[in-house]
Amino acid sequence: MLPGSENQSKKDPETYLRERFGVSVPKDLEITERHGDFWLGTDLGTEVETDGIRAIRDTGKYLKPTTYLLQLIEDRITGNIVNVSREELESLLEGDMIERDLEQKGYVAIRYDGKVLGCGLYKDGLVSSRIPKGRGKELLEIL
Repeated sequence: MLPGSENQSKKDPETYLRERFGVSVPKDLEITERHGDFWLGTDLGTEVETDGIRAIRDTGKYLKPTTYLLQLIEDRITGNIVNVSREELESLLEGDMIERDLEQKGYVAIRYDGKVLGCGLYKDGLVSSRIPKGRGKELLEIL
């Protein structure tokens, strides 16, 4: 279990976003639980396959934000952001870790050149990427 994340899976996802990233869910959107994960969307009042995006995964031990959520809310994130250089980003996307000295262990938003590219994990002075492998490969190709 991640230090500082005890009982996170029992935490309300809106509280998690507020405490971890300093973000409140806009009033015109809602978070709903579906198939054990939390989805961000609107209530369309119609039958649809998905009515939003998967925003937060509940791993059973802690909550993990998805890359898509962090990209969507990037301009509102005020906490747990890791700014990286091009070299650091390449290293992360190749599966390596980078050193950082952050206050709180857990998930972070990885930001490069002013844009949040996805989710990372900070633990024991190291940041690792949690950006999906396919997305990471695409990013490496365009850098």
